[in-house]
Amino acid sequence: MGETRFISRNLYLFDYCKIGIMKIKVSLVQYLNSAPLGWAFLHGPFRDQFEVIPSFPAVCADQLSKGEVDIGLIPSIEYQTIPDLQIIPGISISSLAAVRSLLLIRHKGTRLIRSVALDTTSRTSVALTKILVQAKMGLRPVFVPHPPDPVAMLKVCDAALLIGDTALKVHPEDYETIDLTETWVEWQQRPFVCAVWACRTKARLPENLVSIFQEAKEWGLQRRDEIASVFSRSLGLPKEFLEEYLHQNINYDMEDGHINGLNRFYELAKEQALIPEVRSLRFAS
Repeated sequence: MGETRFISRNLYLFDYCKIGIMKIKVSLVQYLNSAPLGWAFLHGPFRDQFEVIPSFPAVCADQLSKGEVDIGLIPSIEYQTIPDLQIIPGISISSLAAVRSLLLIRHKGTRLIRSVALDTTSRTSVALTKILVQAKMGLRPVFVPHPPDPVAMLKVCDAALLIGDTALKVHPEDYETIDLTETWVEWQQRPFVCAVWACRTKARLPENLVSIFQEAKEWGLQRRDEIASVFSRSLGLPKEFLEEYLHQNINYDMEDGHINGLNRFYELAKEQALIPEVRSLRFAS
């Protein structure tokens, strides 16, 4: 029954794209935590029906902002900076506790945090770091953009923000680490939403776009162990470690608590002058 549903959706999309001549362009973040949301477009029932463009979170947002793609898996803060967007409901990359791939690290014994090196590949992570460091910890360090290399970052700064696959490779015994989403959840008692699927309101998209992406999510979540096996080889990390990460640390829903947490994140971002205003969330129907 499930396969029949996927096939019927796929045929509808094929006809739509054939009529529209050009495929719908989707910018997909190439981190492990994004893979379950994009697996169906790369290897499953919607393969070859979209033009999938691998990218990093900040690049994905830029592509959507410039109109180079129709849909993007963007850092959640970017919804507030790119006009005329809709969020595809029911889907996110979030965490309900520790996430393990969004870390603030420093050398053991470092007392003061006077400077922080920032991995700028995701602006949401940068915004969260600034909020936690300034609003929660009461610090006013210098923030320094830097390529994601922990050794190099800690040569020039007291602490460093690492995200995604780079953060997963950090050995806790080598550094003092702060899991930023765990800190957020303990502080705000809300989930933290790292990324969302967003589309341009003026883009010509299929009427059943929401159901396509929700079915793609379901299909990908059923294959998290397969995904962990693939990424284990490319990242050089144990398959079991990555399976636990995908099943226990990453949450892919968008429920009332997620929306509440996202709105609170935006309020704090405005208080810290990281965004000029707070736009109401608008979801695709």
